[in-house]
Amino acid sequence: MSLLLAASLVSCADASISRREVIARQIEKVVVLPEGAGRLEEYGRNYAFASDKQVLAVYLMPLPSSADDDGCEIMLDNLSSRPCSESEISDISGIEGAASSALARAGEVRWFKAEGELPFILDGGCTQVTLRYDLVAQRVTTIYCNGDA
Repeated sequence: MSLLLAASLVSCADASISRREVIARQIEKVVVLPEGAGRLEEYGRNYAFASDKQVLAVYLMPLPSSADDDGCEIMLDNLSSRPCSESEISDISGIEGAASSALARAGEVRWFKAEGELPFILDGGCTQVTLRYDLVAQRVTTIYCNGDA
């Protein structure tokens, strides 16, 4: 009996993943990215159901990695700056690595349980493209690039 239950659960999980894959493909087949955006395959594509009739998507270009020779400075209270210490550079590298691994790589599709869990960036222009897709009408209802500061 437990084997049958386990098989049923696996079946349900596969159906859920399959449905998500189909929906992502439907969206990506019809989406026209805004002017100034990159090519679809340049983005990590993140999806979540906003409701049973709507999907919210956030497409993000992968974060560029900073080179060690880019330099690093710490702003001081008097508005001057000083070079980063080795420890600060190490901390920054760790933060960048964690942030980068949390994002979908270019061409990768990820689904999230809720729209509030979708990754996002502030500013960045077309580094982030946000869209809403109507599952009933099977069309993109809103699409835009993020703002610039």
